[in-house]
Amino acid sequence: MSTSTVVNTRAIVTRDAGKGRLIAPSPGRSRARVIQIVLGVVAAALILVYLSPIVWLVLTSFKDRVDIFSSAPSVFFTPTLENYRQAFLEKGFTDNLLNSTIVGVVSTGIALLVGVPAAYSLSRVRKGETFMMALLAARLLPAMVLAVPLFVLASSLGVRDSYFALIAAHLTFALPFTVWMMRGFFLAVPISLDEAARLDGCGEWGTFLRVILPIVKPGLASTGIFCLINSWNEFLFALVLTGRHTQTLPVAIPSLITPIGTSWGQVAAVGTVTILPVLIIAFIVQKHIVAGMTGGAVSAE
Repeated sequence: MSTSTVVNTRAIVTRDAGKGRLIAPSPGRSRARVIQIVLGVVAAALILVYLSPIVWLVLTSFKDRVDIFSSAPSVFFTPTLENYRQAFLEKGFTDNLLNSTIVGVVSTGIALLVGVPAAYSLSRVRKGETFMMALLAARLLPAMVLAVPLFVLASSLGVRDSYFALIAAHLTFALPFTVWMMRGFFLAVPISLDEAARLDGCGEWGTFLRVILPIVKPGLASTGIFCLINSWNEFLFALVLTGRHTQTLPVAIPSLITPIGTSWGQVAAVGTVTILPVLIIAFIVQKHIVAGMTGGAVSAE
């Protein structure tokens, strides 16, 4: 039976071509449509509110000092790359960007390399919850509690102002987070898949690498990106464990605030470059992140 929509000035009705009757739309469908429109408007407004500081940061990074300190905020201006040149070529923020990249990538890689197999094993043994609670307790420790002992230990071993000290410090929160997150994804995978793989001749590592790990790729992507974000933005450990050679971007940015003034254009330029790498990676793996954020919520237990 074919139908066609007739638009009236007062209401929308549906004509049944077979019987020639006019059927008014149900109130429930109209109400759902109105609610959907309202939610869309609210979501767009929230996105605008959250993105406006980032947009203004990017715009400020391309302004000269006159436009930055103009009495009326300027949206239309002549862009310049002077702030980027001064920050990254003259003041050496390129080295800080490299330090952040090395520490973030290596600490995330080690956390995944060690934490993912650990999470898989804890999801397949009984009484793994006891160990998980111990990991959670370690994760809940305030960073300040660990900062001073790590500083003393690094100084006594002579590894302060080195990548090793900062990466080890970042693993104190990245590794428990990885184990805790990935265990939820592994619990969502039925144990019957492990048993079927072993019947086909796979060993423990073969089952893990060839059968189970491809299934939890969304969880792996979301866990990795969150570990990278935490390491990239970490400030306290980087403040106490780094020096002139290994300073990361979050620690180096305050050096632009001096007693004689603040270089706001350069602060905006460094801030823009700081958010770009993680933003690009998140954009590339966004499909896996969305799937991973919901995939581990269901447990097979």
